[in-house]
Amino acid sequence: MSEVPSRPLPTVRVARGSDPATGWSLVTRAPEEGRPLRGRAVEARTSAVDGRPVVEVEIDATAPRPGWSGAVDVGIGYRRAGAAVARQLRDARRTDEVGVSVPGTIPPDRVGDLVLGYLLGARGQDVFAADPAPVAPDLVVRVSPGSGEDDDEVVVRAAVAAAEEAARATALARDLAGAPADLKTPEWLVSRMSEVLAAAGMRTRVLEGDELVDGGFGGVLAVGGGSAATPRVLVARRPGPGTRVLLVGKGITFDTGGISVKPAEGMHLMRTDMAGSAAVVAAAAAYCADTDGPYAALDVTVVVPSAENMLSGSAYRPGDVVTHVGGTTSEVTNTDAEGRMVLADALAHGIAECDPEVVVDVATLTGAMKVALGMRTGAVMATDDDLADRVSAAGAAAGERWWRLPLPDDLRRAVDSGIADRRQAPAGPGAITAALFLEGFVDGRPWAHLDIAGPARSPEEIDEVGPVATGFATRTLVGLLRDLVDRPRR
Repeated sequence: MSEVPSRPLPTVRVARGSDPATGWSLVTRAPEEGRPLRGRAVEARTSAVDGRPVVEVEIDATAPRPGWSGAVDVGIGYRRAGAAVARQLRDARRTDEVGVSVPGTIPPDRVGDLVLGYLLGARGQDVFAADPAPVAPDLVVRVSPGSGEDDDEVVVRAAVAAAEEAARATALARDLAGAPADLKTPEWLVSRMSEVLAAAGMRTRVLEGDELVDGGFGGVLAVGGGSAATPRVLVARRPGPGTRVLLVGKGITFDTGGISVKPAEGMHLMRTDMAGSAAVVAAAAAYCADTDGPYAALDVTVVVPSAENMLSGSAYRPGDVVTHVGGTTSEVTNTDAEGRMVLADALAHGIAECDPEVVVDVATLTGAMKVALGMRTGAVMATDDDLADRVSAAGAAAGERWWRLPLPDDLRRAVDSGIADRRQAPAGPGAITAALFLEGFVDGRPWAHLDIAGPARSPEEIDEVGPVATGFATRTLVGLLRDLVDRPRR
């Protein structure tokens, strides 16, 4: 199998007219008296209205939800509702088209949230099942006649288009991250990613074998040395007249921990340890494909270091000293801290490749981040306040929550080594010291490190979040890239 295992998402179209000729209709109503929902959809259920099947959902998205780095997410109820409707119809194996009436039951400026939730809940990840659950039916959004507002239709069409783009990018990231590791070798992964990015207009190349040796990719070669599946590094670029942006994503296709082996519990999810690279590639593809849009000016480079961290006689060891791209050396103290080893090479190579003005890396990097922030919030660590604020704002707009962690001076000594330039996995607050290790490879550029070890995975479907691989950070990155068009050049 060479393709990314997936199924297509439903199609969405916008039409004028309040009543569907056939199929289902979706209506929303206020919550029951005295039942505060705080922006939550309670349930979706079928009933009959005027002899037609109707999907009925309670939504109260009016209660503000502060705490997302100062932002308020007023769309969460609609996303949850859309996902609940899609799951219900999917599980019931309904195939009739679903209709949504706007305006009336849904405000025009919130229809994008409902469509996004519907598309993200439209299919599971059971693509290898003998009888997988069907994809939810197609969706038609109807702008009711008699509203007298042509502007409503303009708002709705724009919201639907943005929701479709975000959903399809998220679905691609989920598909890549959810693919099993017996299929998803480093060779397979970078080949699929190269195809996706090339189709979006990026120039791509894949480094392997002697090219990695000659390029000084000591971290990638060390981490991948224990596996029969040899490592690869994907480099892609779309030149442009605007700000030069480097995106780096961790591409570990399976992580046993190596000699510092992980516990068996939860190891089956380590096929998603390349979720950072999936988010980076899906977001870059969505951004670069929009060549005629007003935000298409950025010069974008993507680097994905991909390896399989296995336990064998050729695996790298605690106590080894590894030389990275550019000559910096690292003392290895824990082979399960492999992500920072490959990211160090990728950051150094990408900076030499494109001289970026903004650097962002995304990785399922540390268990410490999950302990600190849980499974629904990503960590931002940054050397640039404006960039950190833009990440949080883009996440709030996309419905993805971020929290900034510090890079304090008093912890920088922790990554000093007595026998090399840097110590790979020192004691202390692990998410922060991992970021401080990587900081030494960004050459003082404005940089944000996004640790998604918690929200990149989910044991079950929760609201609009999919099972196994969630695609977290993809929508944030799409929004961030567009926002960076207006960032002042340095």
